[in-house]
Amino acid sequence: MRETMGFSRLALALAIASLAVIAGGTVGSATLGDTVMASPTSNTAVENSTGEAATTSMDRGTLPDPPEDRIGWEGGYWYNESINVEQSDGLSAAELQRYKYRTMARLEEIRGLEFTDDVEIEFIGTEAVADRTENDISQFRGSDRQWEALFVVGEDREADRVVFETLVGRVAGWAAEEGSESVVLITDDPDEPTAPPRLLAHELAHVLQHQQFDLDADRYRRETLDGEHAKDALVEGEASYLDGVYQQYCANGSWDCVGGGSFATARGDVERDLLPYLGAPYTLGSQYVGHLIDRGGFDAVDDAHRNPPEYSVTALHRERTERARRAGISPAATLTVPDRSNDEWTRREGPDRVGAMALTASIGDDALAWRNGVLYSYTDGSAGGYVWATRWSNETTAEAFAEAYRQRVRSHGGTQRTAAVWEITTGPFADAFSIGRTGATVRIVNAPSIEGLDAIHAGAGPSEQDGSTPQNTASATSAGDTGSPTSADPTTTSPATADGDGPGFGVVASLVALFAVGVARRKTT
Repeated sequence: MRETMGFSRLALALAIASLAVIAGGTVGSATLGDTVMASPTSNTAVENSTGEAATTSMDRGTLPDPPEDRIGWEGGYWYNESINVEQSDGLSAAELQRYKYRTMARLEEIRGLEFTDDVEIEFIGTEAVADRTENDISQFRGSDRQWEALFVVGEDREADRVVFETLVGRVAGWAAEEGSESVVLITDDPDEPTAPPRLLAHELAHVLQHQQFDLDADRYRRETLDGEHAKDALVEGEASYLDGVYQQYCANGSWDCVGGGSFATARGDVERDLLPYLGAPYTLGSQYVGHLIDRGGFDAVDDAHRNPPEYSVTALHRERTERARRAGISPAATLTVPDRSNDEWTRREGPDRVGAMALTASIGDDALAWRNGVLYSYTDGSAGGYVWATRWSNETTAEAFAEAYRQRVRSHGGTQRTAAVWEITTGPFADAFSIGRTGATVRIVNAPSIEGLDAIHAGAGPSEQDGSTPQNTASATSAGDTGSPTSADPTTTSPATADGDGPGFGVVASLVALFAVGVARRKTT
């Protein structure tokens, strides 16, 4: 079994292809409108990075070229110039050039940044996607144990393969991050290709980012799901924000836009429970970027590119971000879990980190109470297990998460054996679980059997202190040596509130409901 995804880097345009499925089960340009455009663009007075309002008047006819290249003009076309493009019978080479250059000019006008090089656009058919992307995807990394702990991919499948097949099934196009100046778009008929305006704008936005900020730079490199979510909240969030502004100018008549262009037919095997995790950086990220613009214009986005977020909790959108800033919320001191496994089990190198944005996909806004977390994978050569420790804002929010996780185990047929120990006996998630809390830290240990809990993490199995009578909470059970919050840690003192104004989950019951309803909704969309 492969524990990590050994893929190189490729930025995928899932903003429409997969999020449309989350929103309503169909693929189409309208499904993202309400989500992305909940940003400060309703009056169309969007400012570019120079602080000037982007002009939205439409001049008909051919406009004269400037004496030298400038923002808002590319390849002979102004951003507000009419072009002759008809997609009903596919795009000709000449139509694609006109369409591409005007889209580039419009992105320049919105963003206030210049394309420094030309961009090649390639169309491929749906049947070629898997071959073109095989071993070339880095997003949404993590181990089998990580996705198992989230109850997304069970032990009957390899998680990296499920992630890959889901991406292949929903990707609409991509722009490479390793120095490539090209865009690949998927179409049902490469001989008569079409490109929805928003998809073309999204992928060209990535090329603009790369030309201006070098997306291949080390500062964008991430090794965990949380880190990838944090970085993509900026990279994918900005592209989604820009394509949303572009779409609004088209919708309100400020710009004359190319009509038609359908998304390629969905294909392949898709794990629907993955889609909220894959889509989070696009939906939440676009709102995060909108919040940056509200506070400091595109200069604030430029600053974020110079120092991309490391933790997704710092990249949650708008009100979430502002509440976090006021509360002084940031990841707590390093969280560690000692290796307490016996000689039969081996801990994999380096922990995964499932952060706030991933948990938002499961438990909603309440994930803002997350402070830090590590998930270590274990193997005995034939089976696997994990130890997952998370730290929360206070004891109340920690117990809320612990209870939510117990509810998730129950939803998969789990039975409580002792106060802290649970067991699922059938299905892809059949395993034993120890769920305990010490202060604001929750420790979850997973093993193939109840006896294996102590083998993976000594002290996690049933004990005299644990008792034999099932109880509703596990607050008396040791969470292991994961580090205890102290009064000196300002991130452990934020109060949980029932009205949702604070950074906590609110009441435990509401979190459990969010957790369970979120799962049910994903399974029915």
